Amino acid sequence: WPMGARRGPVQLSGLIPAYQASRPDIAEVLKDESRGASSLKLGRISKALVVFEIALSCGLLVAAGLMIKSVANARTQDTGFETASVYTTRVGFPTVYTDTTAQRHFFEQLDGRVNSLPGIVASAITSGLPGAQQGLNGSRFALEGATYEKDTDYPETRSVAVSPGFFRTLDIPLRSGRLFESSDRLDALPVAVVNERFVKQFFPNGDPLGRRVRFGDSRSTQAWATIVGVVPDLFAGDPEDPRPPIISRPFAQEHTSFAYVAARATGAPMALADPIRNEVAALNPDLPTYWPMTLDQAIAEPLWFIRVFGTMFMAFGFVALFLASIGLYAVMSFSVNRRAREVGIRMALGASATDVVRLILNGGVRQLVIGLGAGLLLAAAIARVMTVILFDVKPLDPIVFGGVAAVLAATGALACLIPARRAALVDPSDAMRSE
Repeated sequence: WPMGARRGPVQLSGLIPAYQASRPDIAEVLKDESRGASSLKLGRISKALVVFEIALSCGLLVAAGLMIKSVANARTQDTGFETASVYTTRVGFPTVYTDTTAQRHFFEQLDGRVNSLPGIVASAITSGLPGAQQGLNGSRFALEGATYEKDTDYPETRSVAVSPGFFRTLDIPLRSGRLFESSDRLDALPVAVVNERFVKQFFPNGDPLGRRVRFGDSRSTQAWATIVGVVPDLFAGDPEDPRPPIISRPFAQEHTSFAYVAARATGAPMALADPIRNEVAALNPDLPTYWPMTLDQAIAEPLWFIRVFGTMFMAFGFVALFLASIGLYAVMSFSVNRRAREVGIRMALGASATDVVRLILNGGVRQLVIGLGAGLLLAAAIARVMTVILFDVKPLDPIVFGGVAAVLAATGALACLIPARRAALVDPSDAMRSE
């Protein structure tokens, strides 16, 4: 700092040039162009920084592309069931309530009372909401007739308990067999409905209807449930496995202290909030309803991080692309200015404008190719780490990688071409006198 000047923050961008200027290499300066006005070492550092910027922007742009594709997939996901006009809320019994019979009776009454409300097409009680990652429990189970050497050999699936109106409420069609009926009560034959993914995975060569399954492992005491129906695959909300195998059981044959009320409305779904809350209070004034929202909102909530990360990576990627383009253009312009005399001599000796453009482009394209190669390797490493937050997108998606490489190549080529064309238009006599 000048003597008496007020000290401010250190300008980091000037540290490298200042360091290079303080330790000149006489041999390199004498060999350098432009009478030692710049050092070869500083030129190498500038080029290395540009390569680093290109590689970084490639990695960030690939991450942005993967996240953008994830967001698009999440928004356009075909859930396989009705969501827009469905209202949902949660209700349950705290641990102080231990009477399971009373709880079953409460949910049975609530199901009937909600279904009779005006403005409702159909309603249901369910232990989980498809698409919302809520209440779709992972469970081990056994197929009748299969043998398992140890407990870890028992397969896993998602399970949910639903009342008979569930499939009508969400407008889920039947593929084969039958759906649950009001006669599927606790004292009736245990039954189950599975989805097509379950059939493909566990019954690839046979009809699942009439076959029996049982939840748990070798220590299970649950009764065998007979498969009576098959429904389509439903979106479960899990980015890693959007449509897993699912076993549905009648709500009356399962016990759960907490459940969701789902109701399809003829009008605005949120208009059902007060009437349903009133029905819950009429049955038990001590039980609140919470998480009231449409099914669309319930599905969107677990995917918030995909939208946030998508926006963040997109912003970072385009900033990195801008900086890399500006850096490459600046280095190429600087290189052209340093080689003005050389260009003039070449043109005076008969070199054409095309030859000059090719000469100038060679250096920039070399940096671009090295930066792209390193960037694609960096992008592959980033993509593998991002697997847990991607939605229905392969980490090494060829479209995203190819698109980013094409954008960077085009941008870098343009950044190199502008100074190259400017060099080709220089008058040879002016270029030779510039030194």
